[in-house]
Amino acid sequence: MSAFASSLTSRSGLRARVAAGCLTTALALALTACGGSADGGQATDAVPGPSALADAEQPVTVTLWHGLGGTAAQALQNEIDTFNKANAGKIVVKASFQGNYADTIAKYTSAVRSGDTPSVMISSDITSGYLRDAGQTVAAQDLAAANPEDIDLDKLRPAARNYYTADGKLLAVPLNTSMPLLYVNDEMLDRAKVDRSTLGTLAGVAAAARKIHAALPDVKGIDQPIDGWWFEQLTAAAGVPYCTPDNGRKAGGATALSLTSEPQRAAFGTMAKLYTDGVGLDTGADGNAALSAFTAGKTAMMLNSSGAIGGLTEAGMKGYSALPYPLSGSPSTAGAAIGGAAMWVDRTGHSAAEQVAGWKLISHLASAAAQERFSKASGYAPINTDVDNSATWKSFLAQNEPYAVLSKQFADTPATTATSGCLTGAMQGVRDAVVPQMQQAFSGKKPIDSAMKAAQEAATAKIEDYREQAGQ
Repeated sequence: MSAFASSLTSRSGLRARVAAGCLTTALALALTACGGSADGGQATDAVPGPSALADAEQPVTVTLWHGLGGTAAQALQNEIDTFNKANAGKIVVKASFQGNYADTIAKYTSAVRSGDTPSVMISSDITSGYLRDAGQTVAAQDLAAANPEDIDLDKLRPAARNYYTADGKLLAVPLNTSMPLLYVNDEMLDRAKVDRSTLGTLAGVAAAARKIHAALPDVKGIDQPIDGWWFEQLTAAAGVPYCTPDNGRKAGGATALSLTSEPQRAAFGTMAKLYTDGVGLDTGADGNAALSAFTAGKTAMMLNSSGAIGGLTEAGMKGYSALPYPLSGSPSTAGAAIGGAAMWVDRTGHSAAEQVAGWKLISHLASAAAQERFSKASGYAPINTDVDNSATWKSFLAQNEPYAVLSKQFADTPATTATSGCLTGAMQGVRDAVVPQMQQAFSGKKPIDSAMKAAQEAATAKIEDYREQAGQ
């Protein structure tokens, strides 16, 4: 299975959605059971440094849980093997696949209750709010300060670092990072005489979609998966927060969803009208369905994850281009929000030596050399900026233009409140509340303003329920 297929199955497969939909209440109850906090586990314990590992009986065993599948899982294991070989007699890492992302966080939640958590947890982007609230982990920034010989956090891509930061402190180190892109069928755009220089904005993409459908009546202008991630992307690209206050990045976390600002209304309305006017192709929430429609020539443009590059390659599609995700806000504040997963070091129930050993593993996985190898194998974007200086990486980008577009977008995305995404332990519940309303708006069954208001109210209720059950 490709990295694309693996990541899309995790995001939009029915089993994953059902499992994830049950998590919000369970996560909140787990916080109550373990006395979680909103400080990311940084409270009073001293953060261990190099001496903790040096003075320990060796080898120190590190357990790692993850939800990566396919080529990404193999690429991860390859790096773990490399790390184990380099640290023979000192550290032994034992990695364990826990199922998809929803399965992984569900098992971790149970482990929090039983006191049997892994040393290192690789968890999806939207679980970050819960992991912060749980108070089980050591903040990455604290570990970096206590272990200055390991990873330099300034080498992490600002857009990726931004997503996993709260109260100005980095909580976890990103491992595998994806971003949304615009994919276009070159031949269809040429036939419709679309100027590609207009495709950097949402308004330009909408106009191009209409022009294509008018010129090629049997072809839809655009398609995108209608799932929760994409409404977060439209919001970030408009340059405004998705939840309040401050996208949940300050003390106390998010208290409500913000879905009715004028920039959001304009962006959502632009996309919804393409669908209600018959210009957009509705393939539902599944990114794989959107990919299939695009490769079959049913639509000339597609908004999809950067992981779709691998899917297009597997499908043998030629004659397409990948372009940056279109913005509706100012490039100085607006941009795409990342997806993927990050690496967290568990504190509770783990020795100081184990925490430092886990940090050394993370430092290896986030290093430029490991990130270059992992990215080439998995299709994810490298999070270490030193990869940009690698001659072999430059050669790879020269031969793989879509990845060059992704790499540039990643580097150019501003680290702002809008692009940080919403940080709340109720994030899956928020998505579950938003998507049905937006699907009704995109299908023309409900006016966009009514759908957005209803989605905001339902999602805010999910956040409030989570906070109440978590004792926040």
